[in-house]
Amino acid sequence: MTDNRTAMTVPAELRTALAALASEACDGELSAAELLAAGGTPFVLLGVGSLAQLRLLDAVESTYGVFFDLTGPIGFPDGLDALAENLVAEHGVTLTADAG
Repeated sequence: MTDNRTAMTVPAELRTALAALASEACDGELSAAELLAAGGTPFVLLGVGSLAQLRLLDAVESTYGVFFDLTGPIGFPDGLDALAENLVAEHGVTLTADAG
């Protein structure tokens, strides 16, 4: 799997919005720009702990109206690109949610 596939199938504004949510979830320890640059790197390798990943999960579910079954075969996507791809492929998310 290459990053080219992600770039072609995932809207840039979705990746940007997810990077902002991830940065917020880890209390700014990683900036959105850092997360975007390391999109293919698993969150755990970036130092994003399990609590921050759960915060991110909650934020993504709330923002996009989706549900992640952590007990299923896929679990929670392990990096920004994987998360974005999952939202597009499995949940039909194509654009960022409107700020309400």
